[in-house]
Amino acid sequence: MIGSFFQLLVKEQFVALFLCLGIGHLLARVKIGNFALNTTAATLLVALILSGLVSETTGLNFTIPDMVQTTSLTLFLYAVGLRVGPQFIAGLRQEGFHLVVLALITATLNFILVLGGSKLFNLAPGFAPGMISGGYNITAAMGVATQAVNNGTYHPPPGITAAQVTANIAAGYSLTYIFSLLGIVFLMTNLLQWFGFDPVKTAKESAKKFGGSGKPLPGTSAAFNVALTTPAAVRVFQLTNKKFIGQPALAVLEQLDTPVLRVTRNDLVIDLKQNPVLETGDLLTIGGMREKLIGENETIGPEVADEDARRLDLDQAEIVITKPAFAGKTLEDFHHSLPAYGIRVRALFRSTVELPLLPGTKLQKHDVLRVIGPAESVRRATEALGQAVRPTDATQIVTLSLGAVVGYLIGLIAVPIAGIPIGLGTPAAVIIAGITVATVRAMNPKFGGPVPEATRSFLENIGLDSFVAGLGLNVAPALIGALSNGRSVLLVVVVGMVGAMAPPFITWLIGLYIFRMDPILLAGAVAGARSSTTAMKALQDETRSSVPAFGYPVPYALSAVVVLIYGYLAMVLSG
Repeated sequence: MIGSFFQLLVKEQFVALFLCLGIGHLLARVKIGNFALNTTAATLLVALILSGLVSETTGLNFTIPDMVQTTSLTLFLYAVGLRVGPQFIAGLRQEGFHLVVLALITATLNFILVLGGSKLFNLAPGFAPGMISGGYNITAAMGVATQAVNNGTYHPPPGITAAQVTANIAAGYSLTYIFSLLGIVFLMTNLLQWFGFDPVKTAKESAKKFGGSGKPLPGTSAAFNVALTTPAAVRVFQLTNKKFIGQPALAVLEQLDTPVLRVTRNDLVIDLKQNPVLETGDLLTIGGMREKLIGENETIGPEVADEDARRLDLDQAEIVITKPAFAGKTLEDFHHSLPAYGIRVRALFRSTVELPLLPGTKLQKHDVLRVIGPAESVRRATEALGQAVRPTDATQIVTLSLGAVVGYLIGLIAVPIAGIPIGLGTPAAVIIAGITVATVRAMNPKFGGPVPEATRSFLENIGLDSFVAGLGLNVAPALIGALSNGRSVLLVVVVGMVGAMAPPFITWLIGLYIFRMDPILLAGAVAGARSSTTAMKALQDETRSSVPAFGYPVPYALSAVVVLIYGYLAMVLSG
């Protein structure tokens, strides 16, 4: 019965592919302590086990078509380009020379150590890019190396088949992945203490450098923990105080630091666009923190129980800062400005990375403010800051398709130099196409129509996981042979771990003693340069702070691109 089921899977390989995806994602939910495989590694593991069982019990092998592999990997790479594009460009242009250098040092040292170690110990072709991919936990590097073999860019030496090379890539990745994941988390959660820094105390001092104690602005929701923000309240007062009669509505904000969200006069709602003059008996709908509203019946007039006046048409939007007026100003400056009146800033994103809402956090061009408030208030803030991008479930397929096509075609171009074809290659070209589209959209949010983050994330996840599922199903028989050599297995683990752990430690030393960077910012940068979100989260837990997020995005984005290039080169330069 089991044999018949396995034969069905080999015949109907669609079933096998998606069975691996489903079981892999279920396996990724299993945690042992704080350790869990990510969905990609779990899917690869399931595919390898299933393929090995089928091969051993029936003698049959899977042959997932190259078209499926190419399509999956292309979708993934393009989606990655869309994700890291603004971060990558911002890092090269304005986020800091040190952050870029740290990312390049980490990736380059990893490449040198792994490739050099592979050649020193005469490891078989394919192990080096697999170790780079596993050591960085960037499965896509394994993908581009596999593509170099499949499309003929790399020619295996005599006596070794392409299937054996791709199996070695998978073996190098699998053997290095788990150890490097545990190792980088251990390193990042202990580096600060090893060098004499108290993680929590130092993080609080670092937060002050950004202009605050780490608490969110009054009237806002903290980016990482909305529950920390005191709930806002809405109350209605009847205007009797002569101090405000005959004054514009904005005078209430200027004097009481609480905005008028609605004016009701004789059961009619007065348009706030023109900042109307207030009259005796107007019902003023006031919003703000509860403690600020306690005494407003004395400064405005008696509170009234008018449910209609309390009812507000709320709007929410993500406002892309494209106008120069607020670039360089802090969140505190913005909070006390007229464009901010009536809205709550729920989150701040820079190049798709959520930043802490500290009073001293400076706004930059192309930052995104996620806001909520009355429709008129959101409109006013949008006019002052830039352009609003509304939540949507629609996706612009035209830009998505043409961007991937153009990138893929450019990747096919190669110029012979000394008999060696030199070109970007399709993986690098596709990710650059995604970076270009994302960067242009960051400058002009209306470019190319929407690609919701949920859609982009789905393409990234399904693309990569489908690729590794197909890869695992195809290479398992050859992988068994690759792992049968105990000496090679031991050397791969040693070389892979040296390549994975030495570079971030050296990068930390350079950042601390040569660049003299803030230790908390540096720790986030090292986690980003090592492309480890898991280590980043562990670091934030260790420091009880979100300040490391300031150093994380640029190195993370840069490493996502550079490691792909090094994975490709490691395969091409293999013996």
